[in-house]
Amino acid sequence: MSNQTITSSPAVWQVPSENDWLVVMGEFPGNSQAALFDYWTQPDLLRRWWPQEAEMDLRVDGAYHLAWPGMGWHLRGHYTAIERGKSLAFTWKWDSAPELTPIRHVIVLFEKLAEGGTRLTITHGPYADTREDQEERAGHIEGWTHFLGKLHSLISGEHEDG
Repeated sequence: MSNQTITSSPAVWQVPSENDWLVVMGEFPGNSQAALFDYWTQPDLLRRWWPQEAEMDLRVDGAYHLAWPGMGWHLRGHYTAIERGKSLAFTWKWDSAPELTPIRHVIVLFEKLAEGGTRLTITHGPYADTREDQEERAGHIEGWTHFLGKLHSLISGEHEDG
C-alpha cells in the first residue's frame, strides 16, 4: 500500500513514502499560503471541512480538541510548531486509542506555487511495521485524501464565487 496513490480529487494525492510515515499533498491554485493556513487554525473555517467541533489554543504547546459528537470521536493533541502561512505541526491521539498507542505527529507545510496558489503537504506518523499500525496508516491516508478533497472543493468554490 505504501506506494499506491489514492485520490479523492485531482488536486489531492498520496506521495509514495516509507511505511513509517505517510505523505499527502494537495494543490490549491489561487489561494495564498496565509489564507489556506487560516482554514487549519481558525475554528469556524476548520469546521467547514473537517471536524464538527473545534477548540484550539493556537500557540506552541497549546492544546486542541477536535470532535465529531455524532460518531463519538475525539482527537486531541498539542501544537509543536506554528509559522503562519508556512508550517503547522501538532501531536495526534484519538481518545478511543488504547493507552499504549504511540502519539503520532502531523506536519503541514504551505508552499507557494510558481504559478500562484499553494501546495499543501501533510506528513503524518510515525507508524510501526505492524499490521495494526499499517491499517491505521491506510485509514489516515484515506482520511487525509478525503478531507483535503473536501477542503479543495470548498476553497475552489469560494475562489470561483468570490
